[in-house]
Amino acid sequence: MDFWRRSLNRYVLVSAFLLIATTCHSAPKQSDRVQIDIDALQWIGESVDPVAHLLSEPATCLVVEGDAAVVRGELLFKSPLMLGGQAAKSGISCAACHRNGRGNPDFTMVGITGSPGTADVTNGFFSKHRADKTFNPVFIPDLASVEGRTRVSRIDPGALEIFLTGQVVEEFDGASPNHAVIADLAAYVRALDDGHCKPGRTKPQTWQDEVTLLRSGARHINSIKLASSNSYVDAMRAALGRLNARFPGSRSLVARERLIELSRQLSKYPNASVSQRDLDMLEDALRQQEDNSLYQRAPLLAALQ
Repeated sequence: MDFWRRSLNRYVLVSAFLLIATTCHSAPKQSDRVQIDIDALQWIGESVDPVAHLLSEPATCLVVEGDAAVVRGELLFKSPLMLGGQAAKSGISCAACHRNGRGNPDFTMVGITGSPGTADVTNGFFSKHRADKTFNPVFIPDLASVEGRTRVSRIDPGALEIFLTGQVVEEFDGASPNHAVIADLAAYVRALDDGHCKPGRTKPQTWQDEVTLLRSGARHINSIKLASSNSYVDAMRAALGRLNARFPGSRSLVARERLIELSRQLSKYPNASVSQRDLDMLEDALRQQEDNSLYQRAPLLAALQ
């Protein structure tokens, strides 16, 4: 069943990119209007300003910046396929509820949330393992806060790794991640500490952040030949998908073509590879077309109208 589930999840992602590849070369729509397909918009209520939600996010607040395992962990943290099951099919990652490892007071999902920023973690929609047949949403914790850091020990050897494995397997019905994957995910969570940034601090959402994650993933999959690398490949393809959603329309064709080509390279797993030169070319394309991207206020406002 685990093999079937992983195959199905990869099939969903591949199908999405094939659709992108088809539409990328089609004629421009009337008035060159773009259709927004950003997952984050699915999880906010009508009272939330979508522009503010998509242009900024809580600061990450990491104890250490640039650590290889921490960056790989962040890449995995943002991948829906890390969770598997209904979460993967719905496009929900750890980061959907914990933006940049923090909380998400805007999170809203029918049948799962009560007030915004809450979630029923024992709801049978995601998994039967912890389902209690009672609607009891709780506030989503900020993992960098004192409350979030003390919920499970980050000091006792193996405690956080066991907890995270349980979250994937029991709360979301995903396949049990191997040791290397959980170690990286735990490294990221362990590095979150709001004592390392000012209260309420935010940062712009940028395509450069996604490229940083892709570079980390590329170095990793190019250096290992283990079964665990498929989790990083899946996470990289998810990052490419997020970038694709922010560079829509005929004005971003060069960037979209680069994104699609990289996704095709990654689909060749277990022989998947992406070089730093490949990512240099992607970065150049994104930089040249960023003024038309949905990381910018004016194009985003126009697309949301």
